[in-house]
Amino acid sequence: MMDTELTVAQSVNERQSLRPARVALFTDTFIETNGAAHTLRKVAEQATTLGWEFDVFTYGEHFQTTERAPGKTYHFDHRLSVGYYENLRLELLPDSRIDRAFWDQMKMSPYEVIHIATPGGMGFTGRRLAHQAGLPVVGTYHTHFADYAAMRLPLALKHLVTAGSWALMRAFYGRCKSVLFPTVGAAEIARRNGFEMRLGIFSRGVDTGRFSPSHRKRNDRRPLVSYVGRLAPEKNVRILPDILNDQDAEVQIVGDGPERGWIERRLPKASFLGYQHGASLSEAYANSDILLFPSLTDTFGNVVLEAMSSGVVPIVMEAPGPRDFVTDGVNALIANDMGGMREALKRLLAHPDERSRMASAARAFAESRDWARATRTLFESYREAASATA
Repeated sequence: MMDTELTVAQSVNERQSLRPARVALFTDTFIETNGAAHTLRKVAEQATTLGWEFDVFTYGEHFQTTERAPGKTYHFDHRLSVGYYENLRLELLPDSRIDRAFWDQMKMSPYEVIHIATPGGMGFTGRRLAHQAGLPVVGTYHTHFADYAAMRLPLALKHLVTAGSWALMRAFYGRCKSVLFPTVGAAEIARRNGFEMRLGIFSRGVDTGRFSPSHRKRNDRRPLVSYVGRLAPEKNVRILPDILNDQDAEVQIVGDGPERGWIERRLPKASFLGYQHGASLSEAYANSDILLFPSLTDTFGNVVLEAMSSGVVPIVMEAPGPRDFVTDGVNALIANDMGGMREALKRLLAHPDERSRMASAARAFAESRDWARATRTLFESYREAASATA
């Protein structure tokens, strides 16, 4: 059974009562543009705000240490690595610099908890160091790597690769006191694939000032339908042309990836903006009226929550991830397949009053999902793990 009490929202005052622990996070992604990196940066920010001694061990372009008083971020450049996903590389050689930095900190002020987040070179290094130091481990689960890998291989290899990927994930998280997932649906998938340790929920938050209807600059009466995210097979983006063609709306694609050329040829009237950041991303969301999120593999879908915060109505698939936090017919629409998504889009385009009502409800929901509340369960898990071994 999952610990349902971990899903209960707590007040900021209650969160501030948590005694700080000294934590080391090991992650293969931190500075990149993806949901896991964004989430982990927010965790570090919240730790710093609350005065936790929170160090991050990750990869970067250069070997350097960044001060985030009272914590640090250690960036290690790759020595011998291979690319396996956009801007991400798998390190093939052990790096003694990571060990030295870790043990130097242990001598000065010992860590109480190790947080591992990604089953790559840095994540497995953190797992090993935790074992050597006799420290408890808390894990967070961000990506269905089994699905991502299987989608890039011939059918004959998919079953073998999927089974192997789940075996790797079980080995990686096997020593954890607890593993926290973004949604109940993602946790249930892991449970079905052999995760026997304690599972909990660490949801996601959103910056409602950065993502707000107030950033809207567009006054066109014709609705704007957007897709925001990576243009890759695991995002199920090849269904977008069939959904969007012949609809009475403007189309905006925010993001990039290997499927961009294929989609551009089939959506010649759409605006392709590439990746956007800062104010331009805030404006791209706020200028939209409807967000299409066709992914069947996302464990959460940060862009869905960011769109809702911007007063945009999302249409998502009936699959674990965003369907676990949106409410069909209230602040979003949920579709069973490509045809259902196309019909949902037609419905919203044909009924602007319904769209406006749902947009207001979406914004109201987002206002209840701040990062302070979202990260509380993770910090509680740190504290609980540290207390159990004290």
